[in-house]
Amino acid sequence: MMINTRRRFIHPLLIGMLLLVTFSKSVSIATEEDPVEAKISNEAAKQTIAIIPIKDEINDVTFSSMKRRVEQARGDGATLIVFEMDTPGGLVSSALEICNYIKNLSDLNTVAWVRPSAYSAGAMISLACDEVIMSSVSKMGDCAPIIMSPTDGLKELGETERAKAESPILKEFLDSARRRGYDPLLCESMVRLGSEIWWLENETNGERRFVEKDEKERLLNEKDSRWQPVKTMIDPVTSREIDVKQPIVKERDLLTLTQSEAIAFGFARAIISDEDELSKYYQINGVILRIVPTWSEGLADFLSSPLVRTILMMLIMLGIYAEFQAPGTLVGGVVALIALAIFLGAPYITGLAGAWEVLLVLLGVTLLAVEIFVIPGFGVAGISGLLLILVGLIATFMPAQPGPIVIPQMPGSWTGLKTGFQVIFGGMALSLIGMWLLNRYLPSVPGTRGLFLNPPGSSTEGAVAVGPYESASATSTTTNDLVRRGDVGPAVTDLRPAGKALINGRRVDVITRGHMLDKGCTVEVVEVSGNHVVVREVAET
Repeated sequence: MMINTRRRFIHPLLIGMLLLVTFSKSVSIATEEDPVEAKISNEAAKQTIAIIPIKDEINDVTFSSMKRRVEQARGDGATLIVFEMDTPGGLVSSALEICNYIKNLSDLNTVAWVRPSAYSAGAMISLACDEVIMSSVSKMGDCAPIIMSPTDGLKELGETERAKAESPILKEFLDSARRRGYDPLLCESMVRLGSEIWWLENETNGERRFVEKDEKERLLNEKDSRWQPVKTMIDPVTSREIDVKQPIVKERDLLTLTQSEAIAFGFARAIISDEDELSKYYQINGVILRIVPTWSEGLADFLSSPLVRTILMMLIMLGIYAEFQAPGTLVGGVVALIALAIFLGAPYITGLAGAWEVLLVLLGVTLLAVEIFVIPGFGVAGISGLLLILVGLIATFMPAQPGPIVIPQMPGSWTGLKTGFQVIFGGMALSLIGMWLLNRYLPSVPGTRGLFLNPPGSSTEGAVAVGPYESASATSTTTNDLVRRGDVGPAVTDLRPAGKALINGRRVDVITRGHMLDKGCTVEVVEVSGNHVVVREVAET
């Protein structure tokens, strides 16, 4: 009995112990899982999307700004970089560098969000990303190379030039097609004219294929052919069937995709309208960073534009001209130096110009100054200085290549070289007009009489006060001494072209009309305008 009773007692006891152990384990498991779940939740909350807008024209400023912002996003812990594309295109060289940079971001996922347009270089950059998404109304494509001149506008490429320019672009598109699984025929049709492309479907197995006209004819004319042109597709925005226009690319057209076509043709993954949809689509619960260009990057982009640099070149030339016309006032010199600093500084900051281009210009300015103020006449130093300045200024328009002075290798380099010549000589041409306007109208503006010499024949015939000058005997100085046309005297300093001469017993600031005269020569006053006295050398008899 006791045994039986004991058995009856042990049996419930064992069951109770088992239940207790089970409960304890369940509590232990629950307490062990909670930190893990919390950790996962915290990690999800820390995940970050970084949106980096790429807007307006793509150039070297865009590239340097984009790199800075990607590094900032990486430092902020971003797991997904979204390039928000809204661009008409830009420089081929800059776009190729951006594509190469994006494809080497192996530690980050990259997405191109076409919102609302990515044309030309923008399309090339979009396809370089890991994937593409579109906004509800958006377009992408049309990447044929063109030449845009600051003076002549859009220019047509010749057959040889086009083939040379298309080569690196086409290679980049086909590389993206291989990496991302895009149709190479469609990628090529974004860059090159001449292909008529059809979209066919096999009625038996549903296979769809993009083919050129000859292949289309062959497939449709096969015996018992099951191939037919695709007639409709689903609009991902409205989920309705829409008609497909065939051929999808005509022979004289470049492929440009709407958001619906981008989805149907396999270029885009989804239609995303706003940032909330973006977070849901990529299942990221963390914050969204929007990293925009800094104000200095925007300013550098503006100052690096060909139009602004043409104006700066004009100001440089006008400033130099003004300084020669009115030495000592420093107005022209200051204007020229500021314009030159901006002309060189903007591309240097953005990475388009390197230190060697700046050094070339500074060395050229130094040689030119030596020629003007130290060496009489105009010879090797002056010509060398002008050439160095010209080479240095034009080189700031060309993208970086190995070594300082090289023959341009890339299409972007030749484009930069051509743009440089157009800007430099365009600015010089405008400065000639500016010089005429300054001589014609500025002397008559109140308060500016002393800044420029009047044109020949317009100076005062009578005596004009020239201010206090030191007497040759150093016995007195007055403020009403007079200098007249026809007065003569020796030059007491070298005139390069400005200096001092002894006129009527007084040391007078004088200037020649560009001629360099040595100390001791006899000069004659030929013009007097305000405090400016123009002289010429008197031949000894």
